[in-house]
Amino acid sequence: MKKKIKKKIKKKIKKKKKKLPTITALKKKADQVFSWYIRRRDVNSKGYTKCVTCGKSDHWRNLQAGHYVSRTCLKLRYDERNVFCQCMPCNIFKKGNYDEYALYLINRFGVERLEGLKKDKVPCSMERCDYQAIIDKYEDNLVALDIRGNNE
Repeated sequence: MKKKIKKKIKKKIKKKKKKLPTITALKKKADQVFSWYIRRRDVNSKGYTKCVTCGKSDHWRNLQAGHYVSRTCLKLRYDERNVFCQCMPCNIFKKGNYDEYALYLINRFGVERLEGLKKDKVPCSMERCDYQAIIDKYEDNLVALDIRGNNE
């Protein structure tokens, strides 16, 4: 009799415990929310913005969040200084179109931006709480964009 009760209690406890999301799941969600923010950050009232490397104008939904320094560098993966809108041909087929990307960064922000990104290109690791903080921050930023009217 006692064994049956113990089993029932253990089952209830297992059901009540919520599994924490994996780091992989959090990273995927952080990438998604950050990408949405980056692509909507500089849109006009109709939801259009330009690829920073070729100048093609398109709706933010058709563009990508292109990284100057590769996403493999976790320290710069979610750094707004490193990520701007790019069309798929520039970001994927031209592998970031780095020469044009560098010219864009220099012309808009100065050579100091490139030097700063190169300086910050150091190995780091991220914990579950770091990814959750990124998700929370950029979800809040997306809400702020919606309030400003940058939703389409």
